[in-house]
Amino acid sequence: MRINLTDNNIGQRDKQTFIRKDIAALFPIADKTIADLCNDNENLLIFPRYDEKTKDRIEESPILKIINTNDSDKVRIATGNIMGFIGVDKLRIKINSRFDNGCNDYFLHYMLQKVLSFNLFDLNHNNEQEDVFDFIIFMFPYFLKAALQQGVYREYQHFKYNDSNLKGRIDISRHIAKNMPFVGNIAYATREYSRDNDMTELIRHTIEFIKTKKYGEAILNIDQETKENVKAIVDNTPLYNKLERNNIVGKNLRIKNHSYYTEYRPLQILCLQILRMEEMKYGENDEEVCGILFDGAWLWEEYVNTILQEWGFKHPRNKEKEDPIYLFEDNKGKRYPDFYKEDMVLDAKYKHLGSYSRVSEVDRNDVHQLISYITALHVENGGFVAPLEQPQSEIPTSYLKGSTASLSIYGIEIVKDAISYADFCDKMKMTETTFIKSIMQQRFQQ
Repeated sequence: MRINLTDNNIGQRDKQTFIRKDIAALFPIADKTIADLCNDNENLLIFPRYDEKTKDRIEESPILKIINTNDSDKVRIATGNIMGFIGVDKLRIKINSRFDNGCNDYFLHYMLQKVLSFNLFDLNHNNEQEDVFDFIIFMFPYFLKAALQQGVYREYQHFKYNDSNLKGRIDISRHIAKNMPFVGNIAYATREYSRDNDMTELIRHTIEFIKTKKYGEAILNIDQETKENVKAIVDNTPLYNKLERNNIVGKNLRIKNHSYYTEYRPLQILCLQILRMEEMKYGENDEEVCGILFDGAWLWEEYVNTILQEWGFKHPRNKEKEDPIYLFEDNKGKRYPDFYKEDMVLDAKYKHLGSYSRVSEVDRNDVHQLISYITALHVENGGFVAPLEQPQSEIPTSYLKGSTASLSIYGIEIVKDAISYADFCDKMKMTETTFIKSIMQQRFQQ
């Protein structure tokens, strides 16, 4: 059963109802926090990555909730700020952005393409299963790049030899079986710190599998770095045997949590999802929950960053403890505004702000936060950046009492009339240009 939802659907009056027994597989995961789901399900990828050491703001949020209706046989599925794909039992769920037009998932794909720096060709949006499968394959270069920045994975492996170059422990029983009468060879075993291991073999099998798929060669040759990364894996897996795929997959079902090679864990999960896709059918094993999910607020913020970074805006990262500002003279009161430069600070909000005519309508906590940033940075311009469902006729702007500083609501219109994904991308570039122009005009008016 395939279910299409949008994020933050609680307020939707026409929210779809489902037969309780048809979605029974969802009940064990409904209301569970992301932290609990990640701990219980190794085949679930969450962005930003949930990490026990650096807990993110989304770890206590559920992916979905089950809400009873007046009909005891029917329920509703309520979503929060999470988008993406999740499968459990025979259910396959796609959660799109509520700012999309409801007919496709162009906007989700577009943000991911921009944020994760990979190219999406025209996916088959008429076939949901194929669409999800292709999408996961498109993400492979991103995960491979992140992993190989830590070097080629190495671990101790056991190897068996039978030759005259003894360099390990003699295997007496195997030696007697193979080398009697003695002709010069010795059967022995070694334990070597090798780059050719279960992990790199899994990656190699994934590479070879992708080569056989539509767009496969294009994905693996998408840029020079990806080419070099693929070559590094191929060069370091001389023992690769295509007939060993099932064996290698089986050896990797236990997800590795290495203290140094931390980026290999999500790559390992992705490789397993790719190689086991036909077997799992995106969650048809009732013991597994699998998928790739994205925090909408995080994804929107990172998407906005791909636009603003070209215009000199700093994008502090709380998790990495980079580029903070301070509220107090003694460098106390560390804060991380979303974006700032010498004369402006901006706060990304994945919220419906497009209908607001006054800044005072924005949530008071958001307003207070932005004011504190303006004060600490001594800038004249501040604003919220939100998705728009229609063009802005004017930029809502309010001046702080007793000050020349102002707060504005800026928006990026989400295209709704695209005839294809390529058309959507072209039109989104135009709306992004309009967004930048609105910011520049406001700065120069001050």
